[in-house]
Amino acid sequence: MNWLMKCDNLREAPDMIALYNQDPRSANKPLHSVNAHHYDGYFRTHIKFSYPWLPGEWDYYDNLTEAIPGEHCFPYWIASVKKNRIIDSNCLKVNPTWMEDNRSVLGTQRIGSIFIPGTHNSGAYGSIAGIFKKYVLNQNVDIWTQLVFGIRYFDFRVGYYEGDGFSINHDLVRISNLEPHLKVIKRFLELAPKEIVVLDFHRFPYPTQFHDNTHRKLIEIINRELGHLALPPTGLQVGKGPTLNEIWQHNKTLIICYGNRHMTKEYPWLWSPLQQYWGNKKYVSDLKEYLAATIESHNTLSNPLWALMAELTITPLEVIFNAGSNAKLADKVNKELTKWCRDEWSKQANIVASDYFLGNDLINVAIEANKIR
Repeated sequence: MNWLMKCDNLREAPDMIALYNQDPRSANKPLHSVNAHHYDGYFRTHIKFSYPWLPGEWDYYDNLTEAIPGEHCFPYWIASVKKNRIIDSNCLKVNPTWMEDNRSVLGTQRIGSIFIPGTHNSGAYGSIAGIFKKYVLNQNVDIWTQLVFGIRYFDFRVGYYEGDGFSINHDLVRISNLEPHLKVIKRFLELAPKEIVVLDFHRFPYPTQFHDNTHRKLIEIINRELGHLALPPTGLQVGKGPTLNEIWQHNKTLIICYGNRHMTKEYPWLWSPLQQYWGNKKYVSDLKEYLAATIESHNTLSNPLWALMAELTITPLEVIFNAGSNAKLADKVNKELTKWCRDEWSKQANIVASDYFLGNDLINVAIEANKIR
């Protein structure tokens, strides 16, 4: 549970933060509650969030042709309570069409100036064999679910295996075939045509010599699946980039960034490599210091988009001695990241990419930040 408590009159401040499985205004008692003053805006309950379905008819299946726009609640609510009186409440929800829902305030803002929630190693989820999987996986839901929740930046690392084709990799570890992910993105944009998605083919870790002809094979697959949705960068990669209204006028809302500058010259519908700021830090305090310094000093070059990679780096010794995991590191960062982006960086950040994004509140923070920018 994440909450922000700023009360001018402390006598009106809530005394309890509570979790419910229905709208608190009609609930008898909470699933869990904590003293609002004993925790600094964050508490991890014992309640597990299982999601056998996505609300608003957003469950994915091959022939899905329609879903309900707008935000939709799961049966989990948080509320601030004072003497059994509900002060404020909110639900755990999906935001599949948050850009279109806020079109009136987003339209005049530029793509390099809005707050875009993203994921790091976006395709590194699922089940893989081996004892090191906890050091390889960075997410716990698939690309479709990330999109429906409201994630709009995807960080892809691609490998190529002769005879088997292209895959999502985490460095040298192969995770899943690439093409199904592309089909999912296509289906989502067909259902939510005003949502602007940034797809960053950032690195190509396998084979170590990723030759030009291999790049061309990959780009042809991307073009076949997503080319008709891709916004060409012609005249748009200047300053803070185009406004969202200008993007919507093109009726193409997918920005494909490609991590090989030579290829972006050969294929003019690809955007130049996107600058990721990766701190390679072990401790949360060091990560914050790095990200804060980056916000103050970054320069946009040939691409107006830039990304803060808000995750800690596992050390080789931790892997050797089987200590820790990406999920545990993400938990350390996520509860702080929500506060940093909400309280300090809401007017400055562009893309913020996290691990295990359901552990933070960046999607809601981004939506609210964009409303007041």
